[in-house]
Amino acid sequence: MRTLIVAAAALLAAVGGGVLGATAASAAPFPVTTDVIAAQAAGYLRPATTSPPGANLDHCTDRHGRDPVILLHGTASNQLSAWAYLAPTLANAGFCVFSLTYGQTPWSANIGALADKSESTREVASFIDAVRARTGATKVDLVGHSQGGAIAQLVTQVPGKADQIATIVDVSAPNRGYSNSPWAPRTAPPPAGQGDNGPLHPGIRYVNLASTHDEVVFPLANALMDPAPNVTNIVVESVCPHSVVGHLGMICSPTVGALVQGALDPRRPVPVPCGADFPA
Repeated sequence: MRTLIVAAAALLAAVGGGVLGATAASAAPFPVTTDVIAAQAAGYLRPATTSPPGANLDHCTDRHGRDPVILLHGTASNQLSAWAYLAPTLANAGFCVFSLTYGQTPWSANIGALADKSESTREVASFIDAVRARTGATKVDLVGHSQGGAIAQLVTQVPGKADQIATIVDVSAPNRGYSNSPWAPRTAPPPAGQGDNGPLHPGIRYVNLASTHDEVVFPLANALMDPAPNVTNIVVESVCPHSVVGHLGMICSPTVGALVQGALDPRRPVPVPCGADFPA
């Protein structure tokens, strides 16, 4: 418990300002949190506008000319609780990283992704406009965890938005529902080439990361996309056979972080570490 409190306190001390226009609390390297429980605790204690380390920085320039990366958190989360690992990891690698807390309701306090998906989709579409205007970028890349992966795909169905997105990296996304639960049965499978979140677009590159130990999006087939020239499905256990990373653990896993970084910049892949991950 003491370790958890110390880790959460360290993250709270490290975080900076609001959604757009934050300044770096310190120069890179930004502090990275691999303790998913500490990240969750710290995130829920701060306002929803609190950026994770390395995200939403003023005057960010990627020296490799890569597209800005927008991180989309999952259900009942916010930008700090979800991205205390991945945001600083990508920023330390030179990416320009942006995040927001989307999908808040009048009763959800500082927790997001609880609103209707159509509202969240519009909110994220507007955030893409803001990031493009701020950076001058023609396109952005999206990384979404869980519901965030669904929103990333849904926003491509908004007229004009598919042309503004180069790559979508889904992490434990419900491409065919969350589970085969009898409480939420599917009435019919989606058409071939289309998941639960609408059709895929040929001009977008999709990289889909899934775990056989995911206890929310299961069975594994629910997390996978149909094969296509622009689709890559990666099962964590195919890279690290002894991994036990679960649904929540994916967002603070160094294994997953390296796979995300390689997906965003295939020309500069990084070694993928295999180690202990949070099994839930």
